Amino acid sequence: MAETIREYLDTVQEQIRWKRARPVVVRELEQHLADQRDAFLEEGTTPETAERMAVEEMGDPVTVGTELDRVHRPTPQWGLLAAVIALALLGGVLRVWLTASAAEYYENVDPFRTAVALALGTACLVGAYLLDYTWLVRHAAGVYIGALVLGALSLWLAPNINGASYYTRYVVLLYPTVYAVWLYHCRGKGWKGFFLAILGGVPLAAVGLLAPYSTGVLLLLLTGFVLLLTAAGTDWFGVGRGKTAAAAAGTAAAFIGSVAWMFWKHGLFQHRLLMLQHPELEPMSGGYQAMTVRKALSVSQWLGQGNWNEATYELTVPDWNHDFLLTTVVYKLGWLPFLLLVLAVAGLLLWLLRKCLRQRNQAGRLVALSVILTLGLQVVFSVLLNLGYVLFSVSVPLVSGNLHMAVTMGLIGLTLSVFREDSVARMYGTAHQPVSRIKLSFQKEENVQNGSHVLGISLIISRNGTKAAEDSSLS
Repeated sequence: MAETIREYLDTVQEQIRWKRARPVVVRELEQHLADQRDAFLEEGTTPETAERMAVEEMGDPVTVGTELDRVHRPTPQWGLLAAVIALALLGGVLRVWLTASAAEYYENVDPFRTAVALALGTACLVGAYLLDYTWLVRHAAGVYIGALVLGALSLWLAPNINGASYYTRYVVLLYPTVYAVWLYHCRGKGWKGFFLAILGGVPLAAVGLLAPYSTGVLLLLLTGFVLLLTAAGTDWFGVGRGKTAAAAAGTAAAFIGSVAWMFWKHGLFQHRLLMLQHPELEPMSGGYQAMTVRKALSVSQWLGQGNWNEATYELTVPDWNHDFLLTTVVYKLGWLPFLLLVLAVAGLLLWLLRKCLRQRNQAGRLVALSVILTLGLQVVFSVLLNLGYVLFSVSVPLVSGNLHMAVTMGLIGLTLSVFREDSVARMYGTAHQPVSRIKLSFQKEENVQNGSHVLGISLIISRNGTKAAEDSSLS
């Protein structure tokens, strides 16, 4: 945690995405901190102690910065949103086109259902973008509880298909981002916050296990571990970077070791590894999927349809219209279209990752990283699956053309919400009007109930003679 005024101000301004507002807000904040420091000096404290007490009284810098960031509303970046919609539209068209021969037999490849999924996905994309992720972090506890309730309801009410809760898998895909929000809730609470962060992942994983949806649980565990290490790198809990990182690594190692031992003891892990390397040992059972997919790929061409009989392909390759849709792209269109499609999805995720790594807003970086890791791991698993290395059953993002695509587009919209920076319009007035004055004032009040200090923050914006105020209170 910040101990000097300079460190405090640097952390606060990193949370404010509107670059033009940063120097003005920081200047006002610096003056108030200096006044507080001088007041403590007059009481006889040392300069170092006075400065530390001043920043402690002000409150957590990330929370203060996030509250200040909240009042800035960016102008929508329609170009970026249109690019995501275009990629999803391409995936939907490919799905309908390549599976047209099966539409009579499979409801999930019906063109109307794909169109509905695309429309729903577009609504989720734009809605999540305009929602602004700061609403999630400000209501972190409520979001976490709501996600658990939604998961429980999906387990209870959703239909079971082949022994699995059908809609729960889509809820579980949201859980890595829910966990990122939960991490924000645990910020600055010391070791208590660290253990709350660890325990917070248990109910989320339990919902995935009850579904059962092992792929979703694995995505949650891998993403959660990276998020925890990222939080440790910023001393998120206030107990020291090294201690937090060591505790996180130790906890993860113990958990992963226990799970691996359990799977190894029951022989599941050995069998999965054996089928991954030698599916020919069980060509009609455990290795059937891998064998048929590799056969289809072996007769595919660089461009154009492979030389298998089409009816034979559709009757032989399992789930060719869903999880193995990329294999269908290779067989019916060729390796070149497959590579271009995968590169387009990977390019979008790499661009998002580049923006995420440059993001200084700590809460936003956690939210964006949770989405990017979730989607990126799905791409890796899906490509491996469609190349005949059967590890996990998963669809490639933006290409599935069903509810999975809608969830993916909503997550991407939330990520783009984090990256809104320079093109910003205030919530009062229009984007082209200049801000002539921003004033930050602080009032300290006494909480009658518990005797604690409450720091009130008021932003007063004067624009062409019109004033508007945004108030918030931080404990």
